[in-house]
Formats: sequence, C-alpha cells, structure tokens
Amino acid sequence: MATINQIPMAVMGNLVTDLEPKRTGKGTTVINFRVAQTSSVEKSGKWEDGGTTFIRCVAYGAVADHMVASGMGKGTRVVVTGRYVQRDYQNEAGERRSVYELNVDDLGASVRYATVRITKATGSQPNRTASTPAANETETTPAAWQTGQDDGFANPMEPMI
Repeated sequence: MATINQIPMAVMGNLVTDLEPKRTGKGTTVINFRVAQTSSVEKSGKWEDGGTTFIRCVAYGAVADHMVASGMGKGTRVVVTGRYVQRDYQNEAGERRSVYELNVDDLGASVRYATVRITKATGSQPNRTASTPAANETETTPAAWQTGQDDGFANPMEPMI
C-alpha cells in the first residue's frame, strides 16, 4: 500500500449511515464508514450551519467489533482519531486510483449530545496500531459479535481503603 505521510487527525461528527461490518478471510472485522462534520458560521450575530465535510474512515479489528457491540449507527455523534492516509488501488478497468481515508486508531461516542455506558471488552484487546488486511483477503459478513461485561471500576458507594 502506497501512502503519503501518515497525518495524525481527529474528527468529531456524525456517522452518515448505519454500520456494515465485514470480515476478512482471516476473520478480522472491517468497517468502512463516513463521518459528516458541519461547521458553524456566524451571520449577522446568529450561528448557522456552514458547509459539511465528509471524511472517509476505516476501522479494523477490536475497534470495529466494539463499534458494532456499542450499537452505533446513523446519526451517532462520534470522536475519531487516527492517521489520514492515501491508499492507491487499481479499478476493474485497470485504471490507477487513489482514495484518502482516516485509518481509525480510536473512536468514541461524544457525550456532549448523549450518555454512554462503559463496559469492558472481553477476549479481544485493541491493537496499539491498526492493521490493514492483506491485499488478497476477502471480506464477508460477520456471524456474531462479542459482548462486554462490567468495566470493573470501583463502586462509588463503597469507601476506598
């Protein structure tokens, strides 16, 4: 995969569509999604919506699994961090193309507009770096998703010793 400099990037916006997870031939979960970020502009002393920017994102492995288990879908306000990269490919007509996308390192629901319940994931731990599937891997629809458990933090009603 050819890349330009991997640019660190953080984006806050809304998921444009419901998630459509897929699995690679090796079983890694992959989710391609877009985040819509709308700026606010001041006109005559009032704030109005400005232009909307759509950022293409891709999440792999534990991050993708946790997005699905969290019930995220169209309209969910998210905060996404990762590396903005250029990915080159060849289309069916043999033409070389490039896309720019945010490879997701971490993602969370924004608590500015919603509440979130945290559960600690079991089994799979997020990777320190996002892994991309090999060029020869195919994607398929997943059969099942992991469920979480209580996060294990201390009960706020119990005194600390």
